[in-house]
Amino acid sequence: MEKLNYFTGKFSESELKNYFDSLDEIKLKYELDNFANQYLELSEEEQLKYTETVLYVCRNFLLKIDKTIQKKILETINKILSKKSQGYSRHEISYYLDTLYLYLFEIERYEEYSKLFENDSYFFEILDLTLKENLEDEKYRISDLFSVFVRLFRQDSLPEERRIYFKRELESFISFIFQDIDFETIDYWYFALDEMLSIFKNEHLETINNYYFNNPQSNYVEKYLDFVSRNFDDVIEDSIVIVRKIVEENDSDIIRNQAIKLIEKYDNDYLNETSDLESISSLDATQLLEQADKIITNIRSKLTVDSNELKEIGSFGHYTKIDTLTNYLIKADWKDDNKCENDSKVKFPYLRLTNLKQLNDPMEGRVIYDYLGIDNTFFQQYQTSNVFISSLTTVSDSLPMWKEYADSSQGAFLEYDLSYLENIVAHKSIEFVKVHYLDLMSENKDETDVGKYLDNLKQLFEKLQDLKAEKELISFAEKLKRISYLFKVKDYEYEMEYRILINLDDTAIQNIIKRGANDSSNEKYFKKEEIGLEVFDKVNYKDFRKYIVLSSKDNGRYNLFVYINLAPLKYSKVILGPKVTDADYIAPYLKLANPDIEIESSKIPYRGA
Repeated sequence: MEKLNYFTGKFSESELKNYFDSLDEIKLKYELDNFANQYLELSEEEQLKYTETVLYVCRNFLLKIDKTIQKKILETINKILSKKSQGYSRHEISYYLDTLYLYLFEIERYEEYSKLFENDSYFFEILDLTLKENLEDEKYRISDLFSVFVRLFRQDSLPEERRIYFKRELESFISFIFQDIDFETIDYWYFALDEMLSIFKNEHLETINNYYFNNPQSNYVEKYLDFVSRNFDDVIEDSIVIVRKIVEENDSDIIRNQAIKLIEKYDNDYLNETSDLESISSLDATQLLEQADKIITNIRSKLTVDSNELKEIGSFGHYTKIDTLTNYLIKADWKDDNKCENDSKVKFPYLRLTNLKQLNDPMEGRVIYDYLGIDNTFFQQYQTSNVFISSLTTVSDSLPMWKEYADSSQGAFLEYDLSYLENIVAHKSIEFVKVHYLDLMSENKDETDVGKYLDNLKQLFEKLQDLKAEKELISFAEKLKRISYLFKVKDYEYEMEYRILINLDDTAIQNIIKRGANDSSNEKYFKKEEIGLEVFDKVNYKDFRKYIVLSSKDNGRYNLFVYINLAPLKYSKVILGPKVTDADYIAPYLKLANPDIEIESSKIPYRGA
C-alpha cells in the first residue's frame, strides 16, 4: 500500500483532522506515526513552514502518537520556534501550548521534558512576549500559559531548583496580569496553582472577590470557596459578603452547604439568626417562598456531616445477608487459568447506591409532607427522583436490626473502614447526611434546631394556603424534595441512620457532567472534575444517565443503581448474626479475602424458632 505524503501543501488542517478521525484505532496509530516521521525528515525550512499544521494535529491526536515520537516532535518544534525572531502566529502559539500541556500528562521523568523548559525555550519566549506585548487574544494566551504551569508543578520529578525558578517566573507573570484581567480567564488554574504553591497575595483579593460577587453561579465557585477556606484568616473579613451571596443565589445544595460551613466558622450564630422568621403577615407569596428556600437550605446544612466529623460520631456499618457478604461485598482474589496471569477472576466491588424511590420503607420521602400537612393534591404527576442513597447505622449489634435487615438474624453486620468512608465523603459530589426522625402522632413540639425550622416551614405553608397561592404552594412542595430523604418516622429512631447520597439533579453535578460532555478527549481543558461514579454508558448517553445501572427484575421491572468508584469497597470488621451457626464456613473465607478484617459473633443471646 502506497504511503500518503502529508506535506505537499494539498491538505488543510481540517482535512487532516477529518481524515484521521475517520480511521480505526490501528490504522490511526500507523498513519499518525507516518505523519510525524515524515515531518521529522523534512528540512528545517520545511519544518518551519508546516509547524502550525503539525501542532494542530498534535493537539488533537497527541495521545495516539508514540511517546518517543512525541518527544522528538516537541523538541524539534521548540528548537525551530525558539530561534524564530519575528512573525509569531496566534494559532501557532496556542497549538504549541495545548500540545505541551497534553505532553505533560504523558511523561514522568524530568529528563524527558527538560529541554522544553530551559530558560531560552519557546515556552519562556511566549511568556516573555505576553509580558511585553499587547498581543491579540491575550486572555486566551494567559489561560494557556497557566494551564501548562499547572501541569508542570504537578510533575513529581521536577527538581527543586527548577521548581523555585518556575515559581519565581510564575509570580512575576501573575503580578503583571493582575493589573488588568478578567479573572474568569484563569480562575480554575489560579486556584489549582494556589492549592499547590500558595501563590495568593493580598493584592489579588479584590479582583477575585469582585468576580465571584458578580458571578455567584460560576462554574468554579466551589474552587473559590476552597480558596477562602485555605486562606480563611487572611481573606474571610473581605470575602464573607461574597460567601453569603453564594448561599443566597447559587442553585446547588452542595455549593450552598460548602458556603454555609464557612459562614458558621466565621459566625457560629449564623444558622440560629437566619431561623428567626420575618413577620410573615407582611410577606407576599413570592417572599414567603424565598423564606422557605432559605429554611430548607439551613435544614440541609444542619443534617449534613463533613468528612472530618466522622470520627467524632463513631463507627458506621450496615446489615446484610451472608450470601450478599461473600458473593458481592468481600471477594477473594483468585486467578482464572483461562486468562493472563495479571487478570483477576473477581472484580472487587464498589459501594452501590440505590434510587431513592426503590428503598424498602413505603413512607420514604413522604414523612416531611405528612408532618407539614401537605397532601398529594400538590403533585400533578408521579414524582421521580435522581437521588441515590446507601444507608448506614452506628448501631452494630441490635436485635431489631438483625431481624429486619440481616436475614432474620442469620446475616452479618459490616463495619466500614473509617479511612475509606472519609475518602468517599470528602469528595465534593458525595454527601453524608444524618436522618432526622419525626413524630407524626405526638402533640409535643420538636425542640431541636431542625424542629424549629420545620415549625417555621409549617407557618409559611399555612400562610400560602391562606393566600390561596396555588402556584407557590406547588413550588413549595417541589422544593421540599431537596430534603424529603432526610426524614423518617420516629418509629425507626432506633436505627440511628445516616446516608451516603448523590443527587444527580444538583446543578453543581450537572455542570460537571455538561463540561465533560462538551470537552473532546483531546481538549487541553481537562477541567472536568469527575463526580465519582462508575460510567455504564452502553447507549452513548452524554448526560447523567450514563452513570445509572439498570438491573432487570421479573415482569419488566428494573432496579436503578449507581456505583461510587473512588476506591474499592473496604470493611474493617464483620459481626456474624445471632443465628449464624456455621461460622467455620464463613469466617475462614473472609480472612483469606482480607487478612486484616476483624471477625466477631453477635453478643446477643438469640431465642426463638
